[in-house]
Amino acid sequence: MKFWLFLALTVVGLLSRPVLAGTVPAATPAATPLVVMESESFEAVGRLNEEGLVWWVDRADSNAPVLGATLEVERDGKTAQALFRPEQGDYLIADREWLQPLRAVGHHPLALTLIAGTDSDLLAGELQVENGPETALTVALAPGSGLGGVLWALPGFLLGALALRWGWQRLRRQRRGGVA
Repeated sequence: MKFWLFLALTVVGLLSRPVLAGTVPAATPAATPLVVMESESFEAVGRLNEEGLVWWVDRADSNAPVLGATLEVERDGKTAQALFRPEQGDYLIADREWLQPLRAVGHHPLALTLIAGTDSDLLAGELQVENGPETALTVALAPGSGLGGVLWALPGFLLGALALRWGWQRLRRQRRGGVA
């Protein structure tokens, strides 16, 4: 009897402990899509997030930020103008229709036309999107991530509960003088 009770508690403990302790590795968080462009005069970094495609531009020789420039980005023959945001010191493209294809998983070639005072340049780069909306369900159901943690632990809890019930009934029969 003690053996079965010990076995049931061990199974429950082993199967549920990682989820309850939070030690089950969660799914790898989605990497933020990023594009880096460089020329002899300028360096530009673009990051795709919820609000749009955000750009930071610096001078290549001094790493000084380029503020108030004109930025135009081309994707598949379609262009979008980036608006300078003085409070953040960056540039934003928020055109949802233009951005929609960039949110798909894959590599997206971009060309950036930059005019800063009397200087101008054309930079090229590739936006890499590794995780898109289609991976959201996979991340949500991964072990240790909310609902996924509960779903992964559920078989262990059920198995443990059944083993405990079986052991308890066996103990009761033994105490009543029944057959074990």
